[in-house]
Amino acid sequence: MPKKKILHITLATGGVKTYVSHVLEHANAGKFEFVVVAPANELFEAFCRERSIAYYIADLDRNNSLFFNLELLFRMIRIIKKEKPDLIHAHSAKGGFIGRLAAKFVKTRLIYTPHAFSYLSFVGLKRMVFYLMEYMVKKQTTLLLAISHTEANCAIYQLGFPKDSVSVILNSISIIDLAEHDYARPIQQICMIGRLTIQKNPMLFLQIAKKLVGKYPHLVFSILGAGIHDDLKTEIDNYVEHFQLGKNVRIENWAAHSSKFLEQADLYVSTSVFEGLPFSLLEAMLHGVPCIVSKVDGNIDVIQNNENGFSCLSIKEFCEKIEDMIENQGLRRQIGNAGRNYVVQYHNIASAIKKLEEVYQNI
Repeated sequence: MPKKKILHITLATGGVKTYVSHVLEHANAGKFEFVVVAPANELFEAFCRERSIAYYIADLDRNNSLFFNLELLFRMIRIIKKEKPDLIHAHSAKGGFIGRLAAKFVKTRLIYTPHAFSYLSFVGLKRMVFYLMEYMVKKQTTLLLAISHTEANCAIYQLGFPKDSVSVILNSISIIDLAEHDYARPIQQICMIGRLTIQKNPMLFLQIAKKLVGKYPHLVFSILGAGIHDDLKTEIDNYVEHFQLGKNVRIENWAAHSSKFLEQADLYVSTSVFEGLPFSLLEAMLHGVPCIVSKVDGNIDVIQNNENGFSCLSIKEFCEKIEDMIENQGLRRQIGNAGRNYVVQYHNIASAIKKLEEVYQNI
């Protein structure tokens, strides 16, 4: 039986690249042949070469110029015609939009995974534009494959996708044996993984730091994620300098492997404005790190408040929960262990890939 050829289109980085990498690494190579269209990335290209996966570079224009987008669309059509995939799997807003337009011209079936709808980042006219872009091409979607239940609900109830054209396979990770987290050590490292963008909301993380370091001057607030779309880098640097937080705040460049960063973490904090379903949160929970997150889509799919973590709506809530963790070793252990057990039970990559293979086979 010939392999089914799947073309992945992604014009994003971060969690989207992680998702595609997981599929390429864990899916049955005897059943599927994969092709990737993605921005230039030496590590990702090497990863694909090792697996004999064709890789086409399609760089992202962050200025959204019409000429560049048209050129990208025509390039995508040429790639699809050349590769003749049985199925396209398009990822995120830009990849989903360009991919679905191209699929319309070449009449190829397409799965779309939003990884958090981009219009949620904006307000006013810009939000309407990005919403309309999603709405315009929804009929070119054979299946919307959401990574969380909140993302699926958004597709159905905000964008009007028919329920029978929406499915959910939760973001998942490799379940590996890790040393038990040391809950007895005093809290010092409070960590966050995320790009320096509005969506990840690092300014709220710094505001939390400013509130707490007066009472707990030994605390260090670390962000892993600089070097990729540093939209807020200048604002962050100015804030740290203005409030003299240099001894208490560390901004680290993005690394392919976050395990070392999480091994040093005593608490994990996510201040995102919205999420699809963040891999970094799952990884922190697997490490047994107690997690305190913003009460937004994606985060609330994972965090059951007061059971396996805490979800917050305000700086005051964040600070109160962090203080509770600092003062209560037993609570740290309870929340950390519950978080790990939850990820092991519900977010195992082996189960998720089996479900995805069934989707690929049946479309």
